[in-house]
Amino acid sequence: MRKALRRRIALACACLVAAPISSFAQASSNTMEVRPLAAFLDKAATESFQRDFANAVALAFPVPFSIGEPTETFEPARFEKAAIFLAQARGTPQPASPPSNASPNPPAPSLGDLGFPAAQTQGNAQEQARLDRRTHMLKIHQRLGLITAVPMLATVLSGGFAGGRSTSSSSRDLHAALGSVTTGLYFTTAYYSIFAPRVPGTHARGPIRLHKTLAWIHGPGMILTPILGAMAFDQKSRGEKVHGIASAHGAVAVVTAGAFGLAIASVSFKF
Repeated sequence: MRKALRRRIALACACLVAAPISSFAQASSNTMEVRPLAAFLDKAATESFQRDFANAVALAFPVPFSIGEPTETFEPARFEKAAIFLAQARGTPQPASPPSNASPNPPAPSLGDLGFPAAQTQGNAQEQARLDRRTHMLKIHQRLGLITAVPMLATVLSGGFAGGRSTSSSSRDLHAALGSVTTGLYFTTAYYSIFAPRVPGTHARGPIRLHKTLAWIHGPGMILTPILGAMAFDQKSRGEKVHGIASAHGAVAVVTAGAFGLAIASVSFKF
């Protein structure tokens, strides 16, 4: 018990002697001025500091009144109070609490903060209207293209029953009617693609480029096929065998239908 008491008294004395020395050696980070020095030059302030420090040490290290009395148990709360007092006496800066009005979620940066000028971030009503009209017309073009593929396929299949000497006039009439419907739908579909507003600075790539390239095949084919078909129809109606340039009607029709089918597939499947 005496040995423990001696340790506590020695520790308190060491803290009492070391605190003024360490406080005297501390300097301010801005003015390099010793902040506690004036307190130690004043005798009354020095005595007050030593008295308060002794009380703090007594709180952290309670000493019994007599050797025979039981020693008090150590309380962490008293040690924390003593540590706070020592930090204040030695001029240690306390951590500043965050301001109450600080926002936990700062606002997101604007486009101007990211380097985009206001002229580029503002919308253009005319360009938006042009883009909306182009989108609308191309959607109609796509739907009509799928619809046109149905009578076109039926026209090609019915062409096999419209040729030859033994074919009836009803087969030729059905083939001609299907061809007329196909031609009308085809050029209506082409209208919504040709006259759709263009967006400056855009270029066709990938499947769209292939789709437009195939138009140079099935487009002339759809002009030539009805002409050759009309010539073949007149020759068959007069009881003649299809001859001359009209005999190429079937081959041109097959090539045209094949190119049209590939054009639809190029924008319908990803590759």
